[in-house]
Amino acid sequence: MVKRWHTARGGWRSVVRCGAYPRGLDRRGFQFVQYGGARGQQDRRMKIIVKIILILVILSLGGCMSRTTGSTSAMEGPNATAAVVRYQVTDVDRAVRFYTERLGFTLDLQAGTAFATVSRGDLRLLLSGPGSSGARPMPDGRAQVAGGWNRIVLYVDDLAAIIERLRAAGTPFRNDIESGVGGAQIQLEDPDGNPVELHQSPEESTSAAEGPDANSAVVRYQNTDIDRAVRFYTEQLGFTLDLQSGTAFATVSRGDLRLLLSGPGSSGARPMPDGSAQVAGGWNRIVLYVDDLAAIIERLRAAGTPFRNDIERGVGGAQIQLEDPDGNPIELHEPSAG
Repeated sequence: MVKRWHTARGGWRSVVRCGAYPRGLDRRGFQFVQYGGARGQQDRRMKIIVKIILILVILSLGGCMSRTTGSTSAMEGPNATAAVVRYQVTDVDRAVRFYTERLGFTLDLQAGTAFATVSRGDLRLLLSGPGSSGARPMPDGRAQVAGGWNRIVLYVDDLAAIIERLRAAGTPFRNDIESGVGGAQIQLEDPDGNPVELHQSPEESTSAAEGPDANSAVVRYQNTDIDRAVRFYTEQLGFTLDLQSGTAFATVSRGDLRLLLSGPGSSGARPMPDGSAQVAGGWNRIVLYVDDLAAIIERLRAAGTPFRNDIERGVGGAQIQLEDPDGNPIELHEPSAG
């Protein structure tokens, strides 16, 4: 008997239940033992029934295999709308514990000490350990190190309570709460010094359908010229302009990723308490998945876009880093065919 039902992922699952062998069947080869008269007619009917069962089994298993394969690739593999950020870490196990235990991320995948991916809502964070393809030195020998000012932004409902909990756990903070028209924010550091911004929107903010929430994938970049930055991301990399507030800041989006462009004077670009300026650059970067890496590189080079390195290849595919007009890094990644 073949039973089928929908799975949670939208595919099909089939189970074949085998009971006792029908009368008239030879266990060794499903061969009928011929009888005469009414018994022969019964055996012929049984033969037809078994053929139908075998056909249904083959069709069920084939359909199950094709649907499951498609569903798995769609669920696990990133695509052009995925929101992905890469951070450099020196200890992958330690980084995984920090993001899962303190900031509510979920571990998606870990490959030993090489790398791991953790996610929170729409955001997937790649943690690149020493030796991973995403952590290899540049052609001039520069190492990709943790830190910088490019950061993920996690939206929270009770900023004060979360700060208290994190301070009690010994989490280092870079600054005190900064408030602006978009809400209140503060920066903390992961064990390698990568910055994470916690942001609480003001009560009078737009509806959840229009504004960011705890599932939003948001990254902040520092920019010296907002108009120039908006043109670059919309014209060269296919982002859409969501909002611009003069020369202070703008938000652009691509699929699930929302990128905050912080200009001089915005609350997200204010100096630290010790006077340190939040500057563009660093190695923390957004990752844009593409289908034809070579063609996109050729188009961007023709437009004068600077690249940091040549194509790097690893088990996950091919990748290359370019820079926006302020020097913020962007990774283009073409997944491996397999």
